Amino acid sequence: MHNPPIGHPEFLDREALDAELTRVFEKCHDCRRCLPLCPSFPSLFHAIDRHEQEAKELSPAERREVIDLCFQCKLCYNHCPYHPPHEWEIDFPKLMSRAKLVQAREEGIPLNELAGQKQDLIGPVACRAASLANPMMQVGPLRVLMEKATGIDRRWRMPRYESKPLSRQLPPRGDVAKSSGDRRAVLFGTCFVEYSDAQAGRAAFEVLAHNDVAVEYAYPSCCGAPSLHGGDLEGARAAAQKVTAALDTYAREGVPIVVPGPTCSYQLKVEFPELVDSEAARRVAKMTMDIGEYLWSLRGDGGLKKDFTQPLGKVAYHLPCHLKAQNIGFRSRQLLRGAGAEVEMLDLCSGVDGTWGMKARWYEQSLQIAQKLIDRIAASGADHVATDCPLSALRIEERTGHRAVHPIVLLHRAYGLGGTP
Repeated sequence: MHNPPIGHPEFLDREALDAELTRVFEKCHDCRRCLPLCPSFPSLFHAIDRHEQEAKELSPAERREVIDLCFQCKLCYNHCPYHPPHEWEIDFPKLMSRAKLVQAREEGIPLNELAGQKQDLIGPVACRAASLANPMMQVGPLRVLMEKATGIDRRWRMPRYESKPLSRQLPPRGDVAKSSGDRRAVLFGTCFVEYSDAQAGRAAFEVLAHNDVAVEYAYPSCCGAPSLHGGDLEGARAAAQKVTAALDTYAREGVPIVVPGPTCSYQLKVEFPELVDSEAARRVAKMTMDIGEYLWSLRGDGGLKKDFTQPLGKVAYHLPCHLKAQNIGFRSRQLLRGAGAEVEMLDLCSGVDGTWGMKARWYEQSLQIAQKLIDRIAASGADHVATDCPLSALRIEERTGHRAVHPIVLLHRAYGLGGTP
């Protein structure tokens, strides 16, 4: 069976997986359209060429390299002319994810990989000890030890933890922001916003309220993307079930689920219905919108206010891969332009995507992927740098020294809603 769903008996079957890898690799080799997208495709095509263009002759090590080099940017899916509903049903990102899940089933998940998936264990502890944890992340010898323990390269810029999670900073659930209209939304706090980027969460909360949206904040758990990308199917499924159960209350009432992070909005929209396979998950997926997508939708009925008071100047805006994968247009760019900014959109990959670009093993390759983006930002002369992706923001700050903020933070500023949100 081509491209089986996660719950199908063949999905985790090694023999079925190997057959599907051969089939897809043959199709990709004949096309080669995705050669420039990521390291997986050059690795695949070079390997096939070494075997007189026979994908079935690839060794397990050669296949493994193609799989390991995929960092789930998702760009090849839309780039591929044969993705579903084409009869060939090529879904390369899903196939690579499936291969990693099968590998994890056969070999187990390394402890350093598991550690990176436990955001809801690490996050609260790190917040309580933020005054100690944040400075420690800058100590060279400790970073060397951390690299050995977790695999995260010592040069990677670690996020700073909040002194307390965002859910403890905002009004309690049920105490919605006051609004003069009848629009409602629930802001799903991603694990990054909950523990490390409260600024973006507060800005989103206040911008939505300013636009007469009665908004509640909900963070039941991480969306499970780190688990899925790291090979932990049961962990990803458990997270999806927990988030679905909490958000379906809103979905049943037709309340939009607004997400300030493209990886997480993609997870809710695309991965949840397969991981959970329930009507509740499909309802949540249907009601999920990236925050830029949601704010732009208000424009259609005249609900997006234009009372901007603070000029933004020039903004270098990085378009994240997982936002492109959703096919929703360039909403953050449009919103910033609507606020009066001169926007230079940088449609270039940061080479991070999950933990792949943080790992010492792939760090140099990830920097090569990111170099065009870094060069463009350095040459932009922009007053502000923005990206919807928090991991891309860390890469940008690491390589350029410029702090990249979520576009919602700049909209908050343009509205004149106060100082730092």
